[in-house]
Amino acid sequence: MLHRKILGTSLILGTFILTVASCKKDDAPATPPVYTVPDTYNFENVEYAEATGSISMWAGFTSWLGKGTGRQLSADSANYLWNNTNNAFTAETTTNLPIVTTAINTLGFGLVTKVSDAATFKQLADSMVKVSASFSVVAAPGVAGKVGTRLVNYSGVEFNQLVAKGLMGAMQIAKINALLDQCKKDDNNTVKAGTGTAMQHSWDLAFGYVGIPKDYDSAKTYANTEVNRPLAIGGYFRERGRTIQAGGTIFTAFRKGRAAINAKDYTGRDQAIATIKETLEKTLAAAAYAYATLPQGSSDLAVKFHAYSECYGFVLALKYRAATSKLTAANYQTLLDIMKTNFYELSADATNAKLKQMQTILTTTYGQLQ
Repeated sequence: MLHRKILGTSLILGTFILTVASCKKDDAPATPPVYTVPDTYNFENVEYAEATGSISMWAGFTSWLGKGTGRQLSADSANYLWNNTNNAFTAETTTNLPIVTTAINTLGFGLVTKVSDAATFKQLADSMVKVSASFSVVAAPGVAGKVGTRLVNYSGVEFNQLVAKGLMGAMQIAKINALLDQCKKDDNNTVKAGTGTAMQHSWDLAFGYVGIPKDYDSAKTYANTEVNRPLAIGGYFRERGRTIQAGGTIFTAFRKGRAAINAKDYTGRDQAIATIKETLEKTLAAAAYAYATLPQGSSDLAVKFHAYSECYGFVLALKYRAATSKLTAANYQTLLDIMKTNFYELSADATNAKLKQMQTILTTTYGQLQ
């Protein structure tokens, strides 16, 4: 009797295990999804006007700040451009941009709402406005003015470079990382005409914030007169990210990721996200490394101060790196502290000790950058 009970129990258990195993097998996809990745960012329901508008405003605002080398800038104009009010964008600031003047002025938002730590970057822009009053003064330690063609503050900083490069992190990287994280949570079933699913739209917005055209060619040198040219960090893929093949890697990952989302291949999507985040951050690091390296062989203060300022801006941008970043908080603070050194003091060190320390931190963290 006992033997029969044990045998019956075994049969039931065996049937249960077989049933569970069969269910698991049935739930798993028979084969990985097969789909085509286009050569360009050519998909249905792609819309990222917000991103294009934001990048265009970045280009217009930062180019306007650069005008301070030849004239005193207006605090009111800075406010209007930052907030996109009072029809602030004119032909002077929007020539050869993806969005024309009237379209930018009617977007309904300003940089102030698209930038992380907006108050910090507005303060840097206001500092450039203030320094522009000294555009005809010869700079000296403790005195704002011109060093060659560069307009610097009392310690040698070009504030317009801090704003331009810093916003590549505070706007572009911050937005892209947030949107890529968001798309993992988004619905990918309900299609809305013009924008696709919520997941597709988040992904497309992230692509738009990179600042490259849909038919981007990483091997091409784009002219400044081309409307659909790479802008902001997109422009630095070739200028400072060519060695690490940043442009081609990021463009490929965005196309693969969008195709993966279309096919509901979320493993492929997540692989693309990891590649994009890592390569964007490494592009910032490569630029910072380049501008820590270039001035070491120069005796020209204008060359040094300009490179230091660009480097400082890219270090500011690195603050907005992904949570998975290899750059530790302690090493980031060291980079920041070095760039806060008075530039006259930094340039006076013939050994370039602090700049070499930066190089070591960056290459130890990211590998070869040049």
